[in-house]
Amino acid sequence: MQDEDYMSQLSNGHDSALDTLVFRYHRLLYGYAYRLLQDEKLAEDIVQETFLKIYQQGKKGYVPEKFKPWMYKIATNSCKDYWKKASTKREHCTDRDVEEEGQIHHIIDRQLERRWMIDSLNQLSFEHRSVLYLRFYQDLKYAEIALTLDIPINTVKGRIARGLKYLEGILREDEPKGVGANV
Repeated sequence: MQDEDYMSQLSNGHDSALDTLVFRYHRLLYGYAYRLLQDEKLAEDIVQETFLKIYQQGKKGYVPEKFKPWMYKIATNSCKDYWKKASTKREHCTDRDVEEEGQIHHIIDRQLERRWMIDSLNQLSFEHRSVLYLRFYQDLKYAEIALTLDIPINTVKGRIARGLKYLEGILREDEPKGVGANV
């Protein structure tokens, strides 16, 4: 059954339809929100807020034409609202990935590379960062990203191309310092 069918069920009073949508998308949505916010608690709040809005819209009878981009749009707007409220840009790095003693070196190297990439991505503007996360971490198609962010598909293509170019510049600039230089 398609996501939109579950929204139809929700709009017809079958609250259990939301359970399926939560089961399908909770982890993906959490990963997206976490990458944008770099904070586990805030990411979980955004996910809960997103599913609450989905539930409320479903109870009002709204069934989106494409569920997935609509869901990411709600989450993206919630993140933007958070930043507006905080009046600050979240670019800090947490120590959650700090290595424990005795771990194998290649695991540490992978974590450092991953952190380096996340730190580099977080140096990009929200417009570039969000399209790159949606495309490469959430695997959304260009058309879905366009629907999610409510921008033309050519703007999506342009932001991805420029975002990748900026990211490449950041990575090249940091490369002489070595992986983990930002840690």
